[in-house]
Amino acid sequence: MINAYAEIDAYSQGRLATQPLPTGLTARNMGKNDLWIAATTHVTGGTLLTTDQDFAHLAEVYFPLDLLDAWQFR
Repeated sequence: MINAYAEIDAYSQGRLATQPLPTGLTARNMGKNDLWIAATTHVTGGTLLTTDQDFAHLAEVYFPLDLLDAWQFR
């Protein structure tokens, strides 16, 4: 879990030598809670469900992402 956290953090910041960010994506700092959510999803092999774009740069690199429209649940 800790290795996944560190790898996803490095990838998000564009500092992962083995897997650079795709062209057009810029480095970003993720919050600690978001990193734990991403690492947990990656390690468990799950699909991340979210209502925002904070995890979009990780989609299909570390896990499938399902972006939900929060308005449809009101």
